[in-house]
Amino acid sequence: MANSLTERILTTARRFSMIDRGDLVLVAVSGGPDSVALLHALWTMRDDLGITLHVAHLNHSFRGEESDADAEYTRGLASELGLSATIEKVDVPLIQSALRVSPEEAARMARYEFLEKTAESVGASRIAVAHTADDQCETVLLNVLRGAGIDGLSGMPPVRGKIIRPLIEVRRKEVETYLADRGLVPRQDSTNLTPAYTRNRIRLELLPSLRQDFNSDMDAGLLRLAELARADTAYLNSEADAVLAQIMPSSEDNSLLLDAAKLAECALPIRRRVVRLAVKRLRGEIADIGYVHVEEFLRLLDFGKDFVYGFPGGTYAKRTGCELALQCGLPVEMPISYCCELAVPGETAVPEIEVVIVAELSKHRVDHIRPRSGSEVVLDFAAVQGRVTVRNWQPGDRMRPLGLGGSKKVQDIFTDAKIPRAARCRVPLIVDEEKALWVAGLAISDEVKVTENTEEFLEIKVISDGCCPRKSCVV
Repeated sequence: MANSLTERILTTARRFSMIDRGDLVLVAVSGGPDSVALLHALWTMRDDLGITLHVAHLNHSFRGEESDADAEYTRGLASELGLSATIEKVDVPLIQSALRVSPEEAARMARYEFLEKTAESVGASRIAVAHTADDQCETVLLNVLRGAGIDGLSGMPPVRGKIIRPLIEVRRKEVETYLADRGLVPRQDSTNLTPAYTRNRIRLELLPSLRQDFNSDMDAGLLRLAELARADTAYLNSEADAVLAQIMPSSEDNSLLLDAAKLAECALPIRRRVVRLAVKRLRGEIADIGYVHVEEFLRLLDFGKDFVYGFPGGTYAKRTGCELALQCGLPVEMPISYCCELAVPGETAVPEIEVVIVAELSKHRVDHIRPRSGSEVVLDFAAVQGRVTVRNWQPGDRMRPLGLGGSKKVQDIFTDAKIPRAARCRVPLIVDEEKALWVAGLAISDEVKVTENTEEFLEIKVISDGCCPRKSCVV
């Protein structure tokens, strides 16, 4: 058992072509058990692998003196092993507040930016991170709970660019045995023991419950699922990449031109991937492009009419006949376009139209079932299906306005209300995964109206974000 961890690292590294002789490997070390075991194991194998090592540690500033102690521990460990180290400190709570993301997401963003920057500065060809097979199980289950597709079921890839995960096939118990056999005493992150974070609850509560009550070999099943999904994802991506090359007559640094008719003919799984690959080709990353954005785009494509659609991050698509132009930045001739998922409950900024949309849930009957102004609405939350999204209207949008008894084009709602064409894109359209819920200030869907049987109320308010005069928002 003493040599099992190094042997498994070596097997994994060979299987996924992680390391070449002569590589300078940047090892991300938090000071915790997994990263300490990874660093020590690579250090013992450095001559056999023909590699050199450099230690990288980022102090996230989450735990005050405890975080500072982690940094000093890592500095001392690197010194004992005779390795150079880059140790930096960043205010992740400030990043979290500024970007309005979860603590985990803010830490992940800061960490990988630091690792990429450090790898470039020291000339590292690989960045080794210490995710284990247990981490992989947690990730797959977390993605299942989030409603991820096949890509999410793939979990963390063993290799992604410079990032390598030598411990991805190693169980946490093997790490603990390795450390104990060598007398290594790592740091312990106290936040890993609190159920405040979703991943921690999965590790501390959900997985143990699933193992005890449903499948004692649950982890093996999750790991097998990830491996199968990863293979399917790789195949589908290669097919989508080939299709993208066939339907893309031209491309420039900040724009792509696609054949819309040919894209519409593709099978739906390939079509979805082609769209994501095209956006990634332009921007380099698509972390903020979710299921709802791709589905909204494809719905417009299926209509066969001209349209303009804005993805998050400033990527816009404009269809004119059979030509589909994707580009970064909003051309002068394009109207404002936006689409983002609403935080329910919570606040969602829509900078394109300079408003913030506030969504609140209540189990108690709301005092003002009839809104006090055109900028707020109260809906029956039980009638809302799936994610709630705010976007600009698109040709072909329809809804069933309250009291009409049938459906109506959103375009006709604008016409009846005498909303100028140039202003229509500034009117937020609130939709769920099946239907339009509210044309802000103009029409409420009959399908989500509040009744005597309503048990949970969804109140949505559109307010100025303070950066523009109220008159600039048509609600």
